[in-house]
Amino acid sequence: MERLPSAGATRLLRSAHLAVGLVFLVVFLGTGQYMDLVHDHLRGMDDVRRMLFRSVHIYLLLAALLNLALGLYLRPGAEAPARLLQILGSLPVLVAPALLLQAFFTEPQLAELARPYTRPALYSMLGGMLLHLLAVAGDRSGRRAPPAMPPGSASAERQAGASEPSPTGAGHR
Repeated sequence: MERLPSAGATRLLRSAHLAVGLVFLVVFLGTGQYMDLVHDHLRGMDDVRRMLFRSVHIYLLLAALLNLALGLYLRPGAEAPARLLQILGSLPVLVAPALLLQAFFTEPQLAELARPYTRPALYSMLGGMLLHLLAVAGDRSGRRAPPAMPPGSASAERQAGASEPSPTGAGHR
């Protein structure tokens, strides 16, 4: 029998996205300082190199914000196939920022307008997000798994109380 991913695997990915997003938000700020301090804010640099530095710099921000958004809003799919698509979609999105960091330091020095790291990173983010879209669209139940709450917590008790019918029937017509 196949073992399909649990909701806990998706929650782990949520934490990974949040961590990667925060780290690469700091990396984005660092690459901006690098361009300012090491390359005099790209003054006097030829147009192609300046465009390569700036474009990858902005792509780093995109990758960081995409990971932050998934880290903040990703909820486990209610069905196992949806959770599998979420996992498969998250992996390329998590790897893309590292490819972009490599691109930042190597592509501007290449002799031609080659993008050996940027292109796969951008396609990875696109593919990963399309898989997340399929996960949401293909989750036949139309609902997401609720976040796990420890038993005995006030939130868990409120949630349990909300599902029990009122003894007086008040509020139901």
